[in-house]
Amino acid sequence: MRVTARKVLIFILVFSSLIPDIGLKISTFGFNWTFYRTSMLVSILIYLRMSKSVEKLIPRYVYGRWVILMSVWVLYGIILMVLSPYRDLHNGFIELLSVCNGLVCIYILSSVLQSISDLEQMISIVLYVYIALVAVGIVECVTDYHLYMSHFNDPSVMRLSGRHAATGIFYSENDFSAFLTCLVPILFYRKKNILLSLLTFAGVVYIDLVNDANICMIAMAASAACYLIFIKKYGKNGQIILRGILLITGAALVICVAKNLDALSDRSALLYVIRTQKLNAARSQGSLYARLLIYADSLKASVHTAFIGTGPASFTNYFLSHPSKSGLVNPHNLYLEMLVEYGLLITTVFVNGLIKMIHTLGKKAVAGSNREVRTKYAAGCGILVLYSMVCIASSTFIGYAWQWIVVTIGIVLVGIPDEKLSGLRQNARIQPAYTQPARVTGRTI
Repeated sequence: MRVTARKVLIFILVFSSLIPDIGLKISTFGFNWTFYRTSMLVSILIYLRMSKSVEKLIPRYVYGRWVILMSVWVLYGIILMVLSPYRDLHNGFIELLSVCNGLVCIYILSSVLQSISDLEQMISIVLYVYIALVAVGIVECVTDYHLYMSHFNDPSVMRLSGRHAATGIFYSENDFSAFLTCLVPILFYRKKNILLSLLTFAGVVYIDLVNDANICMIAMAASAACYLIFIKKYGKNGQIILRGILLITGAALVICVAKNLDALSDRSALLYVIRTQKLNAARSQGSLYARLLIYADSLKASVHTAFIGTGPASFTNYFLSHPSKSGLVNPHNLYLEMLVEYGLLITTVFVNGLIKMIHTLGKKAVAGSNREVRTKYAAGCGILVLYSMVCIASSTFIGYAWQWIVVTIGIVLVGIPDEKLSGLRQNARIQPAYTQPARVTGRTI
């Protein structure tokens, strides 16, 4: 395989987004040049030096909507950071830089993909890094050894006796479990190496159980139910009947479990945790109760600021000035984090974009011309469905680099017609979807 600037660029963007910190940092005037930030700058320079005429895999308008959204997001954030009384200049700059890097990642990756083989390269990088991180997490659970970025290496963090949680390359176990859970469908994007995929999936479930990542476990169950009820193909004749049966059965099962939660909680660790949280919330205590309080107070904060927003990374400052009964100063919910900090308009457009991609990929997965194509669309849809749920697992979420790879995968799969995705085996050159000249090429380096 010929090494081109395009392929190098794809590797740098995807790898650095998934592994943003490799332990090497250069500080200039108090600003830390991490591996991820440096990689984004290098990617921009490579992109600018590339030629101007190539064929594109997806039309410009498909990713252009997200580019416009994130550009407006950054500009609006700058305005708020100047005007808001709750501004945090240092952390606000870091958060806006994260959004800027996401903009760079989405724009360049969506622009440079020329063929299905480029998409497959991107998926392969995600898959290999993902499997490696699952292996790291299992080692952590078994040995209780953690990488330097883990909060378990902080002497001030209290350890739970007998619990070897995994944090991977993240600070906390919640962050790591959210990452692993969101990208689970990537294991089933291709049909080959199914045994390795199943073993890796079992490893993710094991890590989530050890990490007490209950939101992630519920998200995986809900995503699987969505796939079985709305996406999986059962044949023309019995499709509507089977979907109806599954929907009714699933609803009945949820109702049955909810009504008999006390009796069933002793048979399932997850149900036991749900029951415990429910009882604690009824007594006005516990993490679920604290989350509900900060959610309610976040909505009040949005109303108090007329849904304009308090500014980048200002959530903590706002709740230091207006303390929540929960005692929390982090949102524990991406949607509320965006709503409080950037207002109703940015949040609405972002959520609408996610919903549209999920809806489009779901329809493509159902209508796909063959099983291989349907599987790829279903995997992309599953990743976005999980992302839309696990983004409430961590205390904050906007700053995570890996989420922009998730959005990019969704954008690319939305923009690829069925006939192009099914033409992988022929390795045919992908023709442009429109006649406008593209902007980059893959020059050999």
